[in-house]
Amino acid sequence: MGKITEVPVTPEVLDWAIGESGYSLPELADAAGVELQDLNAWLKGEARPGVTAVRSLAQTLRRPVAAFLLPHPPAGESPDVRFRHMPGAHSRPLTPSERRYLRKASRLQRMIAWLATEMRELTPTVPHASLNDDPTTVANVVRDRLAISVTAQFQWMSASAAFDGWREAVEDVGVAVFLFQIGSASCRGFSLWHDRAPVIAVNTAWNDEARIFTLFHELGHLITRTNSACVAAPPAAVSGAWDPAERWCEHFAAAVLVPEAALHELLAARLGARARKVTDVTTVRWIATRFRASLRAVTLRLIELRLANWDLYRELPPSGDARRGGGGGKGRDRQEIQEDQLGGRALELFRRAVDSDVVSRSQALTYLDVPDLALDSIGTRV
Repeated sequence: MGKITEVPVTPEVLDWAIGESGYSLPELADAAGVELQDLNAWLKGEARPGVTAVRSLAQTLRRPVAAFLLPHPPAGESPDVRFRHMPGAHSRPLTPSERRYLRKASRLQRMIAWLATEMRELTPTVPHASLNDDPTTVANVVRDRLAISVTAQFQWMSASAAFDGWREAVEDVGVAVFLFQIGSASCRGFSLWHDRAPVIAVNTAWNDEARIFTLFHELGHLITRTNSACVAAPPAAVSGAWDPAERWCEHFAAAVLVPEAALHELLAARLGARARKVTDVTTVRWIATRFRASLRAVTLRLIELRLANWDLYRELPPSGDARRGGGGGKGRDRQEIQEDQLGGRALELFRRAVDSDVVSRSQALTYLDVPDLALDSIGTRV
């Protein structure tokens, strides 16, 4: 058996990478397939790992191998994000998956901000409001700015088309909207404010209606400048006091998606001219289908307008936001996956930056992770 080639990792950098990942030492040792005793020795500088172990650590921690050879941990990488949750959801640290995608979003945000400045892009037109402002009033302003009518909303043929339409409208005011596979045990989404490159990330673990609600919930955090990673509680578990920022963003998102006048018209058609409270999930589902909104969004809107109570919310099915199975069609290539993940604003900006010689083609390919031939067409709008 040949001698193991030792890698001179920097213990402080390894410790930093583990801390940033969200893994405990036993969890990391198990995930990377190394002995906990060895991992502790590497962190203390009492021993050095071999090449195979370093590669496994790098893959698990989502870091390049070269990062462990740095003399010091890099500064200022982690975004300042507060974990927020509804009453009924437990407070917890960010998971390794959440931390990974927060780092990715933050890295892309820094590049987008730099490109936008270098190319003298218009400043994003995201409104600014405080938690003391009425969320419905702010929602009306935002809806007008997005320029999507209720008629257009009712005409979308599917929830997927609705998400695409809302996403494009939000990106048109200067917000980069990412779709990440963060996982069903993770946050619904997160937001990162930057005056040149505000970012929303939506977790793809749920259906399109739930993604739409997350999109606007996180837009609410951008508007109130409250960077957050947000987790929803099961409907039946919701109780107790709300985090003020979470409550404001829930109210705002529901008001954007379900305008009051249109809701009253639908209720009159469904229940008759005499107004009364909605008490059954079947009616909620019917309204949600018309608005291409989630059951949660519609029920929260009904509650805000005193057309339903919290008992109805607690009756919503736990699987209401569950992602529906695919149709088994042809798989997508890497270009299509990246276009869906990174969205039109980011991709168009990179493509124009290459055309303007602001960045090189190789730099853009590194950030976008797409084949070379895809760069000429990526990000173009139909």
